[in-house]
Amino acid sequence: MYKKLILGVCVVVILALAAAMLAGCTGSVGPEGPAGPAGPAGPAGPQGPPGASAEPPAPKTVTVSAGDDMTEAPGASVTLKATATVEDDSTVTGYKWEQTAGVPAQISGADSESLTVALGDAKAYKAKLLAALKIEDRFVVQGINPHSLEVGEIATFKVTVTTSSGSYSDSVNVVAELPYAISLGINNVPTGVPVLLSGKEQDSYNWTMTAPSGSKAALDDAAGRNPSFTPDVKGKYAIKEASGATLDVYAGTWQGIIIGEDDKGLPVAEKVCVSCHNGTIAADSFTAWKESGHAEILTQNLDDPAGHWSMSCASCHTVGFDPAVENGGFDEAVAAEKWVAPPHGEKGLWTEMLKDYPATTKLGNIQCENCHGPQDSDAHTVGAARQNISSELCGSCHGEPARHGRFQQWEESGHGNLELVLEEGTVEARGATAAHCGRCHSGEGFLAWIQQDDLTKRIQGADGDATVEEMTALGMTADSVHSVTCTVCHDPHDPGALSGEPNTATVRIEGDTPMLPAGFQATSVGRGAICMTCHNTRNGAHNDGTGELTSYSAPHTAAQADILMGQNAYFVEAGARGSHSFIDDTCTTCHMELSPPPAEFSNNGAGTNHAFKASMKSCGECHGAFDGGTLKESTEAMLHELGAAMGDYLLGKMSATVHLKDYTPHENGGKSYDVKSNDVVVEKANIASVEPTEPHGQQGFIIKFTTPVDVTYAPTDEDPHTLSVTEVQVQLGDITTDGTTALIAFSDPLVKAGWNYFLLHGDNSGGIHNPSFTMDVIKATIAALK
Repeated sequence: MYKKLILGVCVVVILALAAAMLAGCTGSVGPEGPAGPAGPAGPAGPQGPPGASAEPPAPKTVTVSAGDDMTEAPGASVTLKATATVEDDSTVTGYKWEQTAGVPAQISGADSESLTVALGDAKAYKAKLLAALKIEDRFVVQGINPHSLEVGEIATFKVTVTTSSGSYSDSVNVVAELPYAISLGINNVPTGVPVLLSGKEQDSYNWTMTAPSGSKAALDDAAGRNPSFTPDVKGKYAIKEASGATLDVYAGTWQGIIIGEDDKGLPVAEKVCVSCHNGTIAADSFTAWKESGHAEILTQNLDDPAGHWSMSCASCHTVGFDPAVENGGFDEAVAAEKWVAPPHGEKGLWTEMLKDYPATTKLGNIQCENCHGPQDSDAHTVGAARQNISSELCGSCHGEPARHGRFQQWEESGHGNLELVLEEGTVEARGATAAHCGRCHSGEGFLAWIQQDDLTKRIQGADGDATVEEMTALGMTADSVHSVTCTVCHDPHDPGALSGEPNTATVRIEGDTPMLPAGFQATSVGRGAICMTCHNTRNGAHNDGTGELTSYSAPHTAAQADILMGQNAYFVEAGARGSHSFIDDTCTTCHMELSPPPAEFSNNGAGTNHAFKASMKSCGECHGAFDGGTLKESTEAMLHELGAAMGDYLLGKMSATVHLKDYTPHENGGKSYDVKSNDVVVEKANIASVEPTEPHGQQGFIIKFTTPVDVTYAPTDEDPHTLSVTEVQVQLGDITTDGTTALIAFSDPLVKAGWNYFLLHGDNSGGIHNPSFTMDVIKATIAALK
């Protein structure tokens, strides 16, 4: 027991001493000893979480460069060189150059690394520009839009490099600078900027020009259709052509009018324009303009922190920007005041700029002179020299796709069809009846017509329908008439502020239409009101409550408003307005907002569609997967059924023989004719088929024969000629029992059926504008013929 106690005490003492040593003695620490040998490796630890996968290496490929774009003069010789950067270890096996756009050039070395190009001459480049401009057959100062100038100047060359791994391509542009510039196409022009003229098509030309005192300007190509000159001093340049045509062109310098801003931040103008354009002496154009997007395009971009304005925008967003000449433009004010465009927008910049750079801001934004030409010019006494309603004027800025391509979009639309206008809206083609057709088939006529209190009437003059002389004064002549241009639908002084989101663009008629020539008013249709003003049947009211028909007339083919609003059909209730007529802004929503503009003339399909063609895909915005295709197919099938029923009905009315007069346009002896034939007797048994058609605005039929029939035509002041034909186009009133008595009376159901048939065809939507109304009309009409 005692030994065990002693042993325990010893153990406790030893443990106590060890604890004291570990707790740290107060003595100094000795030097660190050498590291011992490494111990054995421990066991592997647990697997960690998965790490991020590494990016795969970029695939090796071949990159081709055709070189940088270059600028040369027409007729110059240039060398293009391709560079192929090969990273995929393949081997170059060949080169192939080709020209893909522009004036044809002579090329050599097309199969080599370097290409030698001899550009076309100046005449060829001018011809390319004129083709792009689509010049009209009249004597004018020719408007030039940016896109056409670019098309005229640029030649594009593509190189394809072939290696053992494939083919790779790149393109390069060679710009041949032409002695022309973007132009408004009016007779008031800035000094120092070339002016291109255009004449009517004729065998020869002999232009002369009388320039103002001190000028050294001269016409080039005075023996051609399109001479040009550069005005070098202020004044009048009187130009004559040997045919008797005259053009007075006035040259001047820019002034600008903005001198401050009001408490709303809107521009304040000096009195140079508003002293007259105040609503008393002349129309007040300034009040509406100052609230428009034109008046603040530069202001808005400078004040917007997200603004993207730079000097590259100045040619359209300021007055007279052109560093190549000195004529008082924005660029000269910038240089004089040493203003520098800021790297980004900032609220209040425009206000500071008004204070610190008054000469520059005086020429900022889109002002009067942007559209009317220089104010410091003798043209201010000649109003016609400073304006016209041509879309080319707007195209000088809105004609630069992709971002600004509305002019080119419009050119692709029916509104830009000048040929139709010359046929339907001029006194030369229509005489006094131009007061009827010219309401919608001429820009000048439309703008005069919508000022009237009663749009069911023709264009009015001092004493009733406008006379030929009064319409001539309006400009409804072959030498001056315009089609449905930008300013026909939009007031250029009051165009709205934004065409993006929200879209505040304005048109001349909005909300409700006046009483229309088709005998009804369209209400609550938004911007579509401007469209419906012309896109209606324009032949008065036609329904079961308007009495018996008194003619075989077909409805005017632009029947869209009638169908949308459920108007002007027989055998159904009038006024069956379709659900699509309740869409905000009706026509413009589907045709312009939801349908993208042509890809080549828009920035990734953005912006309103001024080609006006509706995309079937727009249906899906409201109707999901439905694109309207099946509805159109069903409508066309039912219309075909109706047409067949009309043909059968007409055949059923015929006896063994029938008299008719052909009205088919035809050629004989190399000459075109559009005259009715003499009366011809046809055996009913020889008729193979009958189908509806519309000869010269009248209901009619195409009648096809089993065996040919001889038809004689007797043009005025010419010998008759006879043709053997297998089909004829006959107006319904010219299908007679004896050469005089109509086979189908006005009161016959076939006449109402024909109206309905051509109404639906004239709508041309395949039922989409008003599906239920369309189907009801077809079904009721077929039933009426049984």
